[in-house]
Amino acid sequence: MTTAVPKKPHALQVLLVDDNPIQLSLLRHLFQRHGHATIEARNGAEALIVLATETPDVVVSDCIMPLLDGYQFCRLVKDDKATRHLPVLLLTAQGAGLARFWAKTCGADRFLVKGRDLDHVVEAAVALAEQSPRPRATHAPPKLAQENFGVEAIQRRLAQALEQRLVETALRDSIARLYTADHDTPRLIQGFIEILQELVLPGALMVAYLGEDGVWCEGVHGSSANPEDRAALEQTLTEQGPFPVPPSCHWHPAADDDERRRTLRNPVLRVFTATTPGYPAVGALAFMTERQAAEDFERLFEIAAEELGRLLSLEDSRLRLYHQAIQDPLTGLHNRKHILDMLGIELDQCRRFGQELSIMVMDLDHFKSVNDRFGHPVGDQVLSAMAQRMVFGLRKVDQLGRIGGEEFLAYCPQTDLLGAKSLAERLREHVAIDPLPGLPSLDRVTLSIGLAYWEGGEDTLDLMLSRADKALYQAKSEGRNRVIC
Repeated sequence: MTTAVPKKPHALQVLLVDDNPIQLSLLRHLFQRHGHATIEARNGAEALIVLATETPDVVVSDCIMPLLDGYQFCRLVKDDKATRHLPVLLLTAQGAGLARFWAKTCGADRFLVKGRDLDHVVEAAVALAEQSPRPRATHAPPKLAQENFGVEAIQRRLAQALEQRLVETALRDSIARLYTADHDTPRLIQGFIEILQELVLPGALMVAYLGEDGVWCEGVHGSSANPEDRAALEQTLTEQGPFPVPPSCHWHPAADDDERRRTLRNPVLRVFTATTPGYPAVGALAFMTERQAAEDFERLFEIAAEELGRLLSLEDSRLRLYHQAIQDPLTGLHNRKHILDMLGIELDQCRRFGQELSIMVMDLDHFKSVNDRFGHPVGDQVLSAMAQRMVFGLRKVDQLGRIGGEEFLAYCPQTDLLGAKSLAERLREHVAIDPLPGLPSLDRVTLSIGLAYWEGGEDTLDLMLSRADKALYQAKSEGRNRVIC
């Protein structure tokens, strides 16, 4: 181990790890020529001893070395909280195959091939050091260096690191498998909580999700977490999370509480934002557990939050795409295809159970003149406002969609023709009561409505629509602003 030229302002301190003295000398001269200081070690074990007292900005290590090779050394560095953010650049003579795979799986930040890429090693090391988020003041020696250092300690730490990777992989795989073709958002969240609760209880954990209807959250707790503890966790999530949490979280007791009937010793609260790079935060993970468990499983909690972010981002994207596929973008109503699909399903129910069904085909009267007089932006405002009025004028069981420019379709389950006519008359009056945005206060846009009733037997969707269209045409020809059956 030797220390070279003193560090210049903005120069790096680079830990070089290689068992080949010629290669080590070459690397030393490359970095010194660019004004960087170097520390040297002949294998991964010596490098760990160096990290007990030195705080390098970046590590450049060979892969194949005795006692502790570069892959094992990198795995131990990345597994230790004290050195996790230290950038590691691995060098190898093998440019393909397992070398690149192991470099990636052991956590290396960059991988270069000797000879072909060695001219870029200084540039790559500097880039890694500049990108590293690790503050120098928080440096602490690695755990292995704090123990009675030896072969047994190395083997034990490697076994622990490999076991940790296995658990991380199993956790990622279990969470990823939640996303199946027949899932829904609540089941996703419940499945995630079931997987994770064994890691963080005794105590409590909760997941908050920012959905279409606002923020909602789900939580599970052991008997050691009383209502005050759960309220404190909700408050912490509100203060530290990406969005305010509603006052009512759906809490459930842990399914298996046999091992959780003890008081939490030195409890801590932790909050992780569940997000995916390049995507806004749509969720958060919070838990209460013992301090030692929080420290021991910190990396697993980080991974769980990453996977939750990926899970919720996928779900959010799926819901957005789904609604884009079924909604009319201007009015927010069902589009033509979706309202007709829903009407077809409703007709099937009528055939199976002998239920009644009526439909309304509606058209805005003289809408072309609105566009001609006031322009299409005002026309769009009128369409949107009329759509909302129709929604409020119908019942909750009725379904409404936009099927063409200013034409709408609604169907009314379990409603005969007389009931549909009464409903249509109320709707026609309701939409014309108040002035519309963008129009003079005395101007009103009215509705012409054609009705049709399911006649049972051989009656079909196309026949019903044809009858409703004829009734609408009759309403138009008789002066508009009326309902025709």
